[in-house]
Amino acid sequence: MRILIKLLAFMVLIFSAFVLYDRQDMRTPVAFEALERINPIPKTQELIHTKKLAQAEEYLTFFMHFDYMKNNQEAKELLQTIQEKRASLGYRTNTIMKGIWTGKSDEMEGMISAGVSDFFLFGDLRDLTIEGYHHLKGEEVDKVLVALSSIGVVASGATLASAGASSPIKGSISFLKYAKKSAALPTWLSKYLIKISKNKNFKNIKPLFHHISSLVKGAGVGGGLKLLRDTKGLDSLKDTVAFAKIYGKNSATLVTIVGKDVIKYQKSLSKKAFLLAATYGKAGVKRLGKLGEKGFLKSLVKPIKTSRIVKLFDKNSAHIIKQIPDKVFYVLGLLALLIVI
Repeated sequence: MRILIKLLAFMVLIFSAFVLYDRQDMRTPVAFEALERINPIPKTQELIHTKKLAQAEEYLTFFMHFDYMKNNQEAKELLQTIQEKRASLGYRTNTIMKGIWTGKSDEMEGMISAGVSDFFLFGDLRDLTIEGYHHLKGEEVDKVLVALSSIGVVASGATLASAGASSPIKGSISFLKYAKKSAALPTWLSKYLIKISKNKNFKNIKPLFHHISSLVKGAGVGGGLKLLRDTKGLDSLKDTVAFAKIYGKNSATLVTIVGKDVIKYQKSLSKKAFLLAATYGKAGVKRLGKLGEKGFLKSLVKPIKTSRIVKLFDKNSAHIIKQIPDKVFYVLGLLALLIVI
């Protein structure tokens, strides 16, 4: 009889421990919380409000390549509205004229027109005249703009042209001037350009212009501005150019989504996985870096925890057990343990 009692007590002990363990396991959060994909519509509307239509279209288009946004009617209508506005004759004419006369624009047509004016010497002479006027009035002179315009004037002549083809150089100068006017030129580069202009050692600047040309070719003018702004030196610029060559026109959008450290995060990661992770924001990219591609994709599957009680017992029995408080099983388990011992 004593053995039978101990056996029953042991079974009660095991059952109580099982129920308590199951409940604790169900309360424990999964290893990785579910990631939430970015809804690009609010950010796109914000860019439209600040009249950055090119950036708004670029940003929204990135997300439209993924299934969760591809058929979103609100996003489709918003993208169409942006495209129609940017394609209108009045809007395009305005951006072109703004680029020619001010050297500034938020649109590609304006950026190109600003570049064309620099390429034909008009832009360089325009900027030198403006800065000369500031000097005569005793106002602050933009030394970087003067340096770039001076290099541009030289590049239009035989001195720099004889050292190599001048077209990429002129294009790089135009881009850097645009970057300066857009507050996208980093401090280290401003100092470097002023030093080169003072020393008249223009041959040494060709590698820099090569990197700038590659940056613009990869990321585009608008994207190149965003990427250039965060560089810390020549080595940083080289890494940025490599990033732009891989991700192309998506480069600037990735910076917007992930932040300045995007170049550091993407190293050694596959392009396809990185782009997917970016739709989950910085948290997604960090998780990808931590788990690797296979682990990341596995973590995206939302885990569903099912109680072991439900699996072992019928629905009614499981429901009854669920209503019993934890403390009852603690007491039963303790009493059973005392009997077993």
